[in-house]
Amino acid sequence: MAVQITTYAGLQSALAAWLARDGDAELAARADDFLALCEARMYFGKPALEALGIPEHEAVRIPEMYQSKADFALAQGVAQPQGFLELVEATLNGTSCPPQPLQIVEESIIDSMSPYASAAPRMIAVSGTGFRLWPDPGSDACTATLRWYGMLPTPSGANPTNWILANAPGVYLNGCLLEAAIFTQDPDGAKYYAMLYAADVAGLNVRRQRVLASAQNVRMKLRARTP
Repeated sequence: MAVQITTYAGLQSALAAWLARDGDAELAARADDFLALCEARMYFGKPALEALGIPEHEAVRIPEMYQSKADFALAQGVAQPQGFLELVEATLNGTSCPPQPLQIVEESIIDSMSPYASAAPRMIAVSGTGFRLWPDPGSDACTATLRWYGMLPTPSGANPTNWILANAPGVYLNGCLLEAAIFTQDPDGAKYYAMLYAADVAGLNVRRQRVLASAQNVRMKLRARTP
């Protein structure tokens, strides 16, 4: 039998099946809410709720979420790319501004710098839904190569799956079951699915660490070669 839970429709069916509540119209009507709450937990993480026995949930960060844009137009307060989660690297391209990497800092660091400085940007900070630069490039048209972690397309009728649902469906399944258990006021079920979800996410993030470790080992071996 083909795997069913790796698509949006299969995930919706699985929620009722796993909870033994097939035909529950109220639960089915909230399926997209469970999905939205699951993705919020997946992308941003959540602290532990010790009183409920729910562990801390780390945010998912995997290579498949890594995105880049080579000609990102920089300006003070410019909006972040859609689905932006975490800035990894920003490098000026050397058009109107000299090619150089930008230092990624907290917004408070930029607040402490002189507002009167006028030159090519050297620092960038995440600020709300945009970016702040220092120095302010003003009207100078700077572009940068931006690299960041971003959200994957949310599974839906129009977009049946994404990499996580297709390759690690337990993350979505147990995340949605956790939200469904909270909705139905089932604390034991919430605790159970929270632990399963935490294990699924940890497995994904450990995979990322192995990928990075392998890449580092390759670089070290290449550097160690003799001519």
